Amino acid sequence: MFDYRSTQLLEELLSYPGKNVPELRRKLQLSNRQFHYDLKKMNDGLRELALPIIELDGMDLNVPDSLLKAIPFDVISDKQVVYSEEQRIYLIYLYTFIRQEPVSNLHYQLVLNVSRNTALSDIKKVRKLCEEEEIDLLYSRSEGYHLWGLEENKRRLAAMAINRILPFPFAEKALQNLFAEWKVSFNYERVRELLEKTAEENQVHYVTDRLDELAYYLAFIQVRQRRQTILYTEEQSAIIVEHPLYTVGESLANELFHQPIQEEATFVTIQLLAAVQGSMQHMFNPYLENMASELIENVERQTFVEIPNKVELRRTLYQHLVPAYFRIQFRVPISNPLIEKIQAQHAELYAIVEEALQPLAARTKQKISAEEVGFFTIHFGSQLKLAKPKEYKAILVCLNGVSSSLMMRTQLSQLFPKLSFTQNYSIDEFMRVDSASYDVVFSTVPLACSKPVHVIPPLLTAVEKNQLIQAVGRHIPDLVVWNVSMEDIMATIHRYADVKDEKALYETLFSKLWSNTSSERSYQPMLSELLTENMMQFTNESLNWEEAIRLSASPLANNGHIEDRYIEAMVQKVKENGTYIYIGKGIAIPHARPEDGVNQVGMSLLRVNHPVYLLDNEKYPVELFICLAAIDSQTHLKALSQLTTLLSNNKAIEQLKAIQNPEELYAFIKNEEVAI
Repeated sequence: MFDYRSTQLLEELLSYPGKNVPELRRKLQLSNRQFHYDLKKMNDGLRELALPIIELDGMDLNVPDSLLKAIPFDVISDKQVVYSEEQRIYLIYLYTFIRQEPVSNLHYQLVLNVSRNTALSDIKKVRKLCEEEEIDLLYSRSEGYHLWGLEENKRRLAAMAINRILPFPFAEKALQNLFAEWKVSFNYERVRELLEKTAEENQVHYVTDRLDELAYYLAFIQVRQRRQTILYTEEQSAIIVEHPLYTVGESLANELFHQPIQEEATFVTIQLLAAVQGSMQHMFNPYLENMASELIENVERQTFVEIPNKVELRRTLYQHLVPAYFRIQFRVPISNPLIEKIQAQHAELYAIVEEALQPLAARTKQKISAEEVGFFTIHFGSQLKLAKPKEYKAILVCLNGVSSSLMMRTQLSQLFPKLSFTQNYSIDEFMRVDSASYDVVFSTVPLACSKPVHVIPPLLTAVEKNQLIQAVGRHIPDLVVWNVSMEDIMATIHRYADVKDEKALYETLFSKLWSNTSSERSYQPMLSELLTENMMQFTNESLNWEEAIRLSASPLANNGHIEDRYIEAMVQKVKENGTYIYIGKGIAIPHARPEDGVNQVGMSLLRVNHPVYLLDNEKYPVELFICLAAIDSQTHLKALSQLTTLLSNNKAIEQLKAIQNPEELYAFIKNEEVAI
């Protein structure tokens, strides 16, 4: 029998046959006992299929060539799969969603291969899941288990369940099994063909993974019995019916449901709009075009960094905004398997992007989900300055949409500064590219190719980065700046020391090693590490705005953080762009671009007791100048986030302005920083 963990182990070994035990344990987050249990369970499953097993040789695993050539996942039957609790919960909901007759506990036991008590326990969890979406999972003798609530909510939860299940091993097999249990046709392939035909005829493009999710979703809606009407407001209906894509949605709804009412045509159109990729030519929307520009301006204003290549960023943001706008407007769920990594690894940028998206939330009158914010964060994270490409050429094949490919390109460029990346390719496009035009391929899916192919997720952890560095180094050593395995380093440390937190040590060591080779500064200092006592000044002099900016920046210049030309650049930018450095409440944050003369990240503060008027305009009185010197678009974000939180508190600002000496001010910042 295969369960989720043993299947995951098998997938890892087939994708990277050279992995050893420490690497696998760390990647899959398994204890030594769990690893050996999963290895035994995996090999027992392989024996049941008459396939060769994977044997342990010390710390290495020997994957037979005959197993690599086999297709074990295709021959595993439903009865050989043990689903995880999370999978079972979503499968129970979907099974009930398309029920063709009253459902009993026995139905759930049979479809999931579980005991009566396990099924009862899972039902309680499904009820809790339903309650979160304002749905009830009820039971009666005549109806059995059934769903009660608005059809819109039921469908939304079905879409969410499908999105959450699809990344799991055997997802397609599990969904097929639900249809087979009810003896209804599984029309996924037919629905997908209809969607692809629709796209081709109307010259629109789906985000690849959205297409798969939508095809499964519509296949479920198609066989759902007791389907109720979704009631849209007049305003909602007008938005959709007037959209150029409505006739396409209407035609598709007719194919799927046969003589549907207008509400179903509206529903299908909304799903299409939430899945298509925006194009300036074919789906032009002036509001969303302006929103893309406004987003860039908001992020620039909050990060105090001028984003390079705005034209390209505006284009890709618009492509993402078109489906995102309709998903947010009509609460269409989206799955983002990277969200936890994004929130953990890019916490400050995530918070800034979330704030920058508030005008979109206000426009749609909907809360923007963490998953959506995460995808927008990837867009802006991809704008980090990358090392200049030198000798080798790489191809990127990504099926997960624009956002994921941008983040993949950024990470790979940081890990392999000698690589030059061509455009991103789909599988079909890649198959037509001459292999002589590139040296290595990075892809989210396995590919047949004469050159080295490395299968990677869109967002890499420290463990995955280390594994990738080793793998690339074996094929093209020149691409690797340093090629010391983290596993060797950890083994050496274990030989001479007791480690209390292995995961934290691993990630910290990798970060330190990687930051020495990457153009991106991985460490982000705290506010108190930048605004130290020697960076603070207080004056009773009456200054004009140019004098105030120059004086506020003088501690940075005196300590070598900036060059004199950076000060002149700050003054010149105010002359050219106006009072953009004024953030209200008597506070201004002068800054310029890193290339204008920044040597080291820093902040300095000037408190003036006589207000200074920016550009001699009394509408902009400044009492606090906080000069910012950023070396890139990331390193200063933690300190800036803490400063922003501090300055959003009116009481804290009053206290800040009342302090008249560096020691007291530094102590105040340290105290507030802890509270933040």
